[in-house]
Amino acid sequence: MSFRRAALAATLTLVALLATHPTTARAQGFGGKNKVQYDALDWQVLETPHVRLHFYAEEESLARREAAFAESVCVEYDQRFRLVRKHQVPILLYSAHYLFQQTNATPELLTEGTGGLTELIKGRVMIPHNGSWARLAWVTRHELTHWYMLEKITRVMHEHKRSQNYLGPLWFTEGIAEYCGTHWDADAEGLLRDAVLTGEARHLTRSDDITGTVLMYKEGQSFLLWLADTYGDRKIFDLLDQWYRAEDFETLFRLVVGVPLKKADDQWYESIRRRYYPTVATASSVTEAARRVTPKGRYNLGPRIVPGPGATDSTFQFCYFRATESGIDLVVNGPDGARARNRHEHRLLRGGLSPQFESFHLFQDRPDVSSTGKIALVSKRGGRDALYVVDARTGRIERRFEFPHVVAMTSPSFLPGDTAVVFSAQDYGGSADLYRASWSDGTVRLARLTHDDFDDVEPDVSPDGRWVAFASDRVERGGAYSLCRLSLADGHIETFSHPPKGDDRQPEYSPDGRWVAFRSTRGGTSDLWVRSAEPADSVRRVTRLLGPASDPGWLPSSKGLLFTGQNAIQFQTYRLAFDPDTLKAEAESTAAAPAPFVHVYDTGRPEPYERRLGLDLVQNAVAVNPALGGSGGGGQVAMSDVLGNEQYQFSLSSDSERLGSFWDSLEGSLLYINQSRRLNYGLGLFRLTEVYDADLNAIRLERRVGVTAIASYPFDKFNRLEGSLLVRHAQNHLLRDGGFADADLVSNFLSYVHDNTAWTLLGPSSGSRTLLSAGFTRDLTSTQGDYGSLIGEFRRYLMPIPQLVLASRVQGQASLGRDAQRFYMGGATSLRGWDPRTLAGLRTLLLQQEVRFPLLRGMTVALPNAWEFPPVSGVAFADGGWAWGGSTLTLDGIPAYYFDTSQTGPGIAGHVGSVGVGFFVGGGYYPMLRWNYSWTTSDFHHFAPRPRTTFAFGYNF
Repeated sequence: MSFRRAALAATLTLVALLATHPTTARAQGFGGKNKVQYDALDWQVLETPHVRLHFYAEEESLARREAAFAESVCVEYDQRFRLVRKHQVPILLYSAHYLFQQTNATPELLTEGTGGLTELIKGRVMIPHNGSWARLAWVTRHELTHWYMLEKITRVMHEHKRSQNYLGPLWFTEGIAEYCGTHWDADAEGLLRDAVLTGEARHLTRSDDITGTVLMYKEGQSFLLWLADTYGDRKIFDLLDQWYRAEDFETLFRLVVGVPLKKADDQWYESIRRRYYPTVATASSVTEAARRVTPKGRYNLGPRIVPGPGATDSTFQFCYFRATESGIDLVVNGPDGARARNRHEHRLLRGGLSPQFESFHLFQDRPDVSSTGKIALVSKRGGRDALYVVDARTGRIERRFEFPHVVAMTSPSFLPGDTAVVFSAQDYGGSADLYRASWSDGTVRLARLTHDDFDDVEPDVSPDGRWVAFASDRVERGGAYSLCRLSLADGHIETFSHPPKGDDRQPEYSPDGRWVAFRSTRGGTSDLWVRSAEPADSVRRVTRLLGPASDPGWLPSSKGLLFTGQNAIQFQTYRLAFDPDTLKAEAESTAAAPAPFVHVYDTGRPEPYERRLGLDLVQNAVAVNPALGGSGGGGQVAMSDVLGNEQYQFSLSSDSERLGSFWDSLEGSLLYINQSRRLNYGLGLFRLTEVYDADLNAIRLERRVGVTAIASYPFDKFNRLEGSLLVRHAQNHLLRDGGFADADLVSNFLSYVHDNTAWTLLGPSSGSRTLLSAGFTRDLTSTQGDYGSLIGEFRRYLMPIPQLVLASRVQGQASLGRDAQRFYMGGATSLRGWDPRTLAGLRTLLLQQEVRFPLLRGMTVALPNAWEFPPVSGVAFADGGWAWGGSTLTLDGIPAYYFDTSQTGPGIAGHVGSVGVGFFVGGGYYPMLRWNYSWTTSDFHHFAPRPRTTFAFGYNF
């Protein structure tokens, strides 16, 4: 029986394709962004009774504190989850999010929005640090909740001899992680209050359209808090204890809690409406209190005024970050014409499509603008952040700074003179401190202004250049943030904000230097406040809004603010005029001196990391793989170390029923892959007995024994170079002249791959993909089997207007040499409306153009339960294909295609095309199904009178 699947499929497919057509397979589907190992980390291990914590040398101080904290959480969770520990929890700690994004413990490309990850197969818990100990504690508790919940359910199902066939809805799994991981804070309060009062909140049993969002997490947490208040905390963990009793979560909930889930959901939803509706009488909608100045988009954040001559509070320019489905851009907004209310916008920089601006940090960062119109901003570039100074009018990069020992940077603020900035940054140890970069004489100098275990963030320099205001958790109150200021003359730090509860964040000096605006949750949710620029015992409240407010920035006159307001889960920029002198002063307690920050934990002596292999996959499989050949069943094993850096993949199978002798049909492979460094490589051995022959369109017998080496070198997230060397001995190797011969073949290929596409529900919607590939096979026995192949493909995606995508594809292929291979075209992906293998030749050209657009979004089917129907999109397309050169392979004088009874035609040189329309259902987390209606043409002048209907899975390209 023949076996191959899962973890082996990608690499072994490459091996088999190189044995036949070394480059043709890569034209059928290519691309994918890169996970790059920029940093070679020296891993070590700390052990406690419950935890095996993996860390690297630079973060040892943080790791010791984290190991002790994680141990205390596990002791608590043993009791809470009623679980007896059987093995240690493997935790991987990363001192900065960028290092977390490089992890191989998961194959996923992690985004900046991934705050942590608990992996299912090995139960590895991956935790990134962002400088805040309070946040690290929350993420640790959240991810350990996932680990304990999965372990608990697995144990319960095993003890009751039941198979585990469901995990419960995502709102429950994430809701319980938030319920155990953190308290209900002001940010959660502001988010849910805004959602309820604007109609964006959902019943949890009808929440498909918010699945995976922060709102879903917090609604799940709110529901479980209500459930605990109504029925007791034990009921939540009783659900886990009795998981075996039902085949679905709704039935389980009714059996354990005693009421239907829908009824409990309705009661909870009604409770939050009663809770928030009265606030309408005491707070204002942001649309009532201020004037919106951003015209479009859902996520517009971090506004900053662009100073200029003659700028007034109504004719100012400002820049901000705008997030769309295809990326995050830096946008400039300014007056358009004589009327102040008319405003014009243009994109200054585009993020997410180039190594230069790989990622702007939405929700975490904001730019700054100097008095001369220079913008300082931070963007991810490779393995760390880079600091840029760009011209606010043209977007031209004037300076770029990268600092070897600094990994992550945020919130740059110019000093007067435009030759220095202060910013917050993390080092490899995880500490978030303030730095100053200066370049007045052409030499770049970096000075560290704070150096401690506190989280010092969001700096802003006073107009006279004497002080830096910033937010910090150095006044120890359970991780809460207060405002501090640092003297640039002598480094002295003063605390001049001490909220009785909540956080004070994002300080901003007024242009006249008299005031500091900031956002604070001291009033219950995030609102805007001001205080004197000098330490004082009073503050003045600016807003009392229904939804959160953030990102305060002063208008040119110092008599108003530009800020980000949240309304209906949308973030827009608003302008609010007021006179700080007329606001009512509210008393505030005097700030206490910073508490000493002393944490002494005895976690033992760290050990060097030792590779411990664990099973990733052990399974039987049934497979039909035209590249590898064969069909049948078998088994496979995949193993890797805890870090995921080294992988071993093994397969073994035999198709003796079809091919006779067990030993003659035995197939197997062993592959080792190393991803611990930037250069990823693999070494493998294989014995294969079957091969897919493209000319015969059939699987035939051809035994091969050989070795392979593969390598990939990513230059950055978007570009890589990859190659392979394959050496094998082939028995009965079929040549293109129809002869059979034993041959010793060496194949190699080299490819350049580029992919910077951004995806929406319409598939790839912006950016491009490029493949340039060359391969050559050398017949060491007789040179009869020598041939080479060249492939080039380019795909381009544009969104000229929202929700309309133009997609283009150009592909060229050529095969050369004595044993040159024919390429075949036709079918659902290359020439829609034509049969597979309609065209064939040694050289081919394919042109395709599509226009994609939405047809149906957000339709809800009510029966039997409310369920959102997958999105439906439309497409109009045109295809053209050309093939030249080559003759039909013959066997004893008979054309080879006569041996293939399923083929409708021989595959001939020529040209054909088609035009058509279609629609596809799905996208996002739904599987994508597509129907095409194609009118074919063989001369590009006359088209078939009736369309041909074809069905396919996935996007065409």
